[in-house]
Amino acid sequence: MKNKERYRGIIPPIVTPLKEDETLDEQALRRLIRHCIDGGVTGVFVNGTSGEAMRVTEDVWEAAARVALEEGKGKIDVFCGAIDSSTARAIEKVKKIEAMGGTLAVCTPAFYIKNFGQEEIVEHYERICNASGIDIAVYNIPDTTHVNILPATIARLAELDKIVMYKDSCADWQQLQETLMLLEERDISVLNGAEELCFVSMLCGAQGCIPGLANFFPELFVELGRLCQEQKVRQGMELQKRINGVRKCLAQGPSWMAVMKYLLEVCGIGEAYVSAPLAGMTKEQKETVMATLKGQGVV
Repeated sequence: MKNKERYRGIIPPIVTPLKEDETLDEQALRRLIRHCIDGGVTGVFVNGTSGEAMRVTEDVWEAAARVALEEGKGKIDVFCGAIDSSTARAIEKVKKIEAMGGTLAVCTPAFYIKNFGQEEIVEHYERICNASGIDIAVYNIPDTTHVNILPATIARLAELDKIVMYKDSCADWQQLQETLMLLEERDISVLNGAEELCFVSMLCGAQGCIPGLANFFPELFVELGRLCQEQKVRQGMELQKRINGVRKCLAQGPSWMAVMKYLLEVCGIGEAYVSAPLAGMTKEQKETVMATLKGQGVV
């Protein structure tokens, strides 16, 4: 099966439910993944940005990957984040994922490095691929890594045998268009990570989306994908408008992550605990978020 056929659809970047002491709430994570599966998603992405992968402990990181692989086995694809600040550290995570039975690891460029160039990005992924026995996805999220993988570089990386997927979280429509055009004839799946670009990106050739809000409202995004496949542009744009309205809630807390954690509580899946030093939601902020969600008819 070609990569563009294998890696497609709606893939929520799974939030990591925590207990008050910042250990993993395993039962809540299982409920969350089952909620997503019941909503019709094709896969889940654990230990990404929405999963607080760079803040949780190594024990939580490993436990979250293990639980996701257990819950998804035989039902959906499970993508495991191997996000770290250097090539060697990323390789260590990839090998741990492989040992747990994972089949695809998602890697950002190395970060916490000033003036990190495109040639170094290519070498980073070449070394990861050479050390890996499983498939690799490239994850471009310059807002947090402060490293932007340019479209021409993605095209070069697509030539590596183990690179099967590209997650674009730039929220830059011009760059995503250029990337889609460069990769049109290459067997690499492109998944958009910016919720506001979900419909248009799939219309223009992306194989799917990895939207954070699909943790909680998977049916909205699955329906968006269906409307895209059926070329129902007017209905798709109306649903995208509604999703954009829901998305406004992410700016109504101390951080978008705190709001995402509160949505676990809203959906009856888990508690709203965030990893330190992030602040949690106030009562007033929770009320504002609820008003937004009710206004869009999702609660």
